[in-house]
Order: sequence, then C-alpha cells, then structure tokens
Amino acid sequence: MRCPSRSTNWPPDRRVAEETEIVVYCRGEYCVLAYDAVRLLTDLGRRAIRLNDSMLEWRLAELPVDAGD
Repeated sequence: MRCPSRSTNWPPDRRVAEETEIVVYCRGEYCVLAYDAVRLLTDLGRRAIRLNDSMLEWRLAELPVDAGD
C-alpha cells in the first residue's frame, strides 16, 4: 500500500484495521524513508516495523503482500 504523502486522511477503501501491524520498506540500501514511515505510524498510535530484508526475501517466504494501486 502506498502511503499518501504527509496525510493521515486515508481513503475509506484503503484503511488498515487498527490492530494490524504494518510492515514498511524502502527500495535502496541507504534509503531512510522506511524509518520515517515507522516513526510517523507509531506516533499515530499504529504498530509498524521496518522490513530488514528486501521484498524478494519477503515474497520468497510467501508472506502476505498488499500491492496497492
């Protein structure tokens, strides 16, 4: 799911249940956006963690993915 830029107004059809843990990742090895996203989400009271591996490892482990739009 792509996060609307600097917005907490998620479209109703894209909202995630409050109890859902959100996993965020960044594409580049040195990208810090995932850290920022985790901080933003936890500041909003959400459970969020940063993915340490890449999406390739995540998909190979057959973990759930919501690709968004």
